[in-house]
Amino acid sequence: MATDVPPPPSLAGHLTEYVALAPRTTWRMGGPARWLATFENHDALQIFWSRLSPETPRFVLGGGSNILVSDAGFDGVVLDLSCGINRIALQSPAGKETPEAIMVAEAGASTRALAHAARRLGLSGTEFLSGIPGSIGGALVMNAGAHGSELKDILIDAVALDPDGQRHTLTPNDLQMSYRHTHLPHGWIFTAARFRLTPLDPVIIRQTMQRYNHYRRTHQPLSQPSAGSTFKNPPQGPAAWQLIEASGMRGATVGDARVSDKHCNFFVNMGHATATDMTQLIRTVRDAVFSHSGITLETEVALLRPRGLTTF
Repeated sequence: MATDVPPPPSLAGHLTEYVALAPRTTWRMGGPARWLATFENHDALQIFWSRLSPETPRFVLGGGSNILVSDAGFDGVVLDLSCGINRIALQSPAGKETPEAIMVAEAGASTRALAHAARRLGLSGTEFLSGIPGSIGGALVMNAGAHGSELKDILIDAVALDPDGQRHTLTPNDLQMSYRHTHLPHGWIFTAARFRLTPLDPVIIRQTMQRYNHYRRTHQPLSQPSAGSTFKNPPQGPAAWQLIEASGMRGATVGDARVSDKHCNFFVNMGHATATDMTQLIRTVRDAVFSHSGITLETEVALLRPRGLTTF
């Protein structure tokens, strides 16, 4: 990797050089980051973000799902919000005049942590998040969803920083949220969000979460590193996994990267897969599906190269 990346300002964040990113992703592969920055609070992040050089590539790493880090790594600053910007709180309880409660979650909080915090408070609406790995920030970026629910269904608004470090409060309409898509201006990052939830018996909430998690255990290859669903489902017609199976690609391999036999929209690391292996497998499967059905699948995952994010 290049060594001429200018050091970002250190007064508002803790910086570490040449940090391995593979252990921080659910695929467990890829090269290092030139810099890794962590923060104690929102103010520290805001100062750091506003003083970063425009020439310095930057990327916010959430739970490390839905991202494939290239073998060359990332030649810029990776911001990790999971330690100091991960608080979850009840902002206002439900009452006679306000039948819905409001919870606040910071971008570095895990989706599962929010789901379980809501359950303990007897608040329903986040159950679908209990089976989605990742962070609140990442879930906002892709409008994460499962079991017929998605984040925009419960989102009141989200706080984001623009490239100058100014804070903005954005509603789902502002963000133009749709299936696995959120329109956030280039160079902006999420820092927190508010969610509207409904009181419900915690026992019922737990039972729903257990049902969702049982489905995951029986239908998904949870024992092997993956990034979840690799491709988005097309707007109409068969699901992505059906198209992959019909194209004959179930069980296909490139090196130690494999299309899961258990769920063929999950691409797994069999132990020593490289990002190059996985990239080739993703492209090979996409080409096979197009040749068989005429449908071009769009990935849910993004590829992080040395200078920034790109598509497959």
